[in-house]
Amino acid sequence: MKIDKWLSDPKYVENQRKRNEFFKTLSQDKKKELKEKSIKKILKKEEKVSEPPDDFLEKIIEFKQWLNNRNYLKGDKDKIEVWISNLFRIKQTKAKESEIKSSHEQKEELIKAFRRIPVNLLDEKIRMAITKKLHGYERTRTDNYYLGKFKNTIHEKLNELKYYRILKNIIES
Repeated sequence: MKIDKWLSDPKYVENQRKRNEFFKTLSQDKKKELKEKSIKKILKKEEKVSEPPDDFLEKIIEFKQWLNNRNYLKGDKDKIEVWISNLFRIKQTKAKESEIKSSHEQKEELIKAFRRIPVNLLDEKIRMAITKKLHGYERTRTDNYYLGKFKNTIHEKLNELKYYRILKNIIES
């Protein structure tokens, strides 16, 4: 939708008119208070958006400055090795942290998607086994059996899906 259409939309114009009328009826103190609240909301949003400073980058800059101040690097070989190993370790821990966050987010998405599946679509035992697997609870042999059996069923259904797609294309043409 173009902005001209949006601005000329009767609902939008009516809402703007109502807001202006309501704003005119307020006292000066109330107007000032509302403006302060809106400013605080904007500042909070900016705080959430701004990322914390990157410690890794600061450490690299610090190492560069230390390196630039050295005249004879051959004598500082041990210190340089320590700096580089520390920077490498920091890089690895940051990568692991981001990996853990992304895997946690993926697991949350899987749980939300699983909740959208109708209850009567799956057997109760299969649903329980899948729930245990999603949440990381200890599974029994029975749970593993039902998961394996369900995996085979899924493969069969996916193979059937290929043929149903062909049939759908034939019918739609």
